[in-house]
Amino acid sequence: MRAPSYSEALEFAIDRSYDINIDMLRSRNLHLDTFNDYLVGTYPPLKAMGDFNPEKLLDRIAPSIDLYFHIPFCHQNCTFCHFGKQINPPRGRIERYLAALEKEMSWSEAALAGRTIETAFIGGGTPSFLTNDQLKTLFGMIKQRFDLSKSEVSFELHPALGKQVDAVDRVSALLRGGVNRFVLGVQTLDRSILRILNRGHGVDEVMQTVKLLNDMGVGNLSLDLMYGLPQQTLRSWYDSLIGLIVMGIEKFNVFPLMFKSTDLVARHLASGRYQFAGAKERIIMHFMAEHILTSLGYRHGPIFYWTKRSQPHSVQQARKYDSWNDNNLVPFGVSGFGYMSECQFYNEVDLDRYLDKVEAGEKPVWKGAVLSRDDLMRRTVIFALRSSGVLLSRFEQEFGVSLEGYFARELKILNEAGLICISNDGLLSLTASGIVNSGAVSLRFFSDSVLEQVAYNDSRIKDKRTDPLEKHDYSPAARYGSSAEMKAVFQ
Repeated sequence: MRAPSYSEALEFAIDRSYDINIDMLRSRNLHLDTFNDYLVGTYPPLKAMGDFNPEKLLDRIAPSIDLYFHIPFCHQNCTFCHFGKQINPPRGRIERYLAALEKEMSWSEAALAGRTIETAFIGGGTPSFLTNDQLKTLFGMIKQRFDLSKSEVSFELHPALGKQVDAVDRVSALLRGGVNRFVLGVQTLDRSILRILNRGHGVDEVMQTVKLLNDMGVGNLSLDLMYGLPQQTLRSWYDSLIGLIVMGIEKFNVFPLMFKSTDLVARHLASGRYQFAGAKERIIMHFMAEHILTSLGYRHGPIFYWTKRSQPHSVQQARKYDSWNDNNLVPFGVSGFGYMSECQFYNEVDLDRYLDKVEAGEKPVWKGAVLSRDDLMRRTVIFALRSSGVLLSRFEQEFGVSLEGYFARELKILNEAGLICISNDGLLSLTASGIVNSGAVSLRFFSDSVLEQVAYNDSRIKDKRTDPLEKHDYSPAARYGSSAEMKAVFQ
């Protein structure tokens, strides 16, 4: 199969973009502008959570679970990153953190015994920041408690790994530790944009790392790409995607750049320091990627995730979006968020508070919420719509009510706007316009009580550029409003 040329991809994308009536969607509050758009990471979101007794997390743990381990260390601050991290900490700080991570694991050890570990994800921060010996320590403590022999084990790599003298040793340590899936945060192959983003790597390092992984027999590699980046043109977006396809990459995570007031890139947007794609251009970039990837045999799984293989993009993503509350995500480490025993919660996001709590023998939970039946239904729809959709018959069997009846108002609004459809076999899913506006679709399923709680906690934030609640809330609720309001907040 031949990749579409730039002109072919652009023409297709422009034609498709005319199907998205932005003005109509804006008039109905169904389009989130660039500075307001955000994907839902948790439901309820952090700003709707409160004080929480962590013992509730052990009440009804599901028989199969997913693990997440957060490694909060990096060599540099990327301008778009708002995840918990510390830049170039001293070795003693890292050793102390690993010891705390092990101690935190012991808190739930008895409750998790006998559970099937479907997936484990080591993220950050930058987990590949760890030395070879530290990686061995990390996997030693994990495997002492959890059987990962039949699990999908994912590990995030920084592209600069390829230029390290001990790169082979580190990858070997990861493979021996059980890692069978790697995620590489490339974002773009445009050298000037990489410098603006302060990524700490260039194009040569990407090629080195991909070649290293291929040479070492790594067969499951996924690359992150972003569109809507500062100074990114339609041509540079096309060139980045084609360049990685030429490298033989078969799995992609393709996301729009999302802004938070706590990130430097938000101030770049508000000040006009760099040129950013507008709403229409972002839509065109989305459809360019869709046309290129679809033409070459890639398929969605879930939306924003693409794979050329017959199996899912990843077990981890499939379980995250399609679990229907029958799995638990168990996080370990600072700023990790999880879902256990029908509770959504966050660990402490401040590293010192996390360390102090764990070393004092406490579970380092910061905020949480026990989900009601209504919350569970909304959470199910929000996440399943981002993946394989919601089968109406399964929803009724699961919750004892008709989805079309329970969410009649929401479905009517979204259907009339062309954002959702229901197939003949009763599958509720997003349309092409719905995928582009998935943040706004998700927001329609937030309950009034959750939105009220979010608005109340948001109103109490004094400085949106530094507040941890603002930094770690992954949702489009209580965002900033008009362009003038956005500039005031972001600047």
